[in-house]
Amino acid sequence: MTYCFRCPECGARQETRVYDVVPWCLQDHGRDGALPMQRDYRSENAAPAVTQLKREREAGGRSAVRDLFLPKAKDFESPSDPDGSKGIRQWNDEHGPREGNKAPLRPETKRVSF
Repeated sequence: MTYCFRCPECGARQETRVYDVVPWCLQDHGRDGALPMQRDYRSENAAPAVTQLKREREAGGRSAVRDLFLPKAKDFESPSDPDGSKGIRQWNDEHGPREGNKAPLRPETKRVSF
């Protein structure tokens, strides 16, 4: 990682690979000593890496996001529940959406008709 620094008075720039050490501007600013430089985040292009997550979401829509984070019936398969339907139904009953969530995502389950 490269860290960029800029002098607040003269605009001199400096790069370093050491995070803890702040460089000093050695230009003459009419003072007795050197001036500490400030971190220049704009030059570093510091931003969260969300491009890959965005592509995954766009590729499969809401179901792709649901499948990334919520359990599937396959996760609950056992000898007493071969298809996992009981386990996923129990999970749905125990885990409700937060209040105010207008479009909650729920794990895929088989529809039960009465």
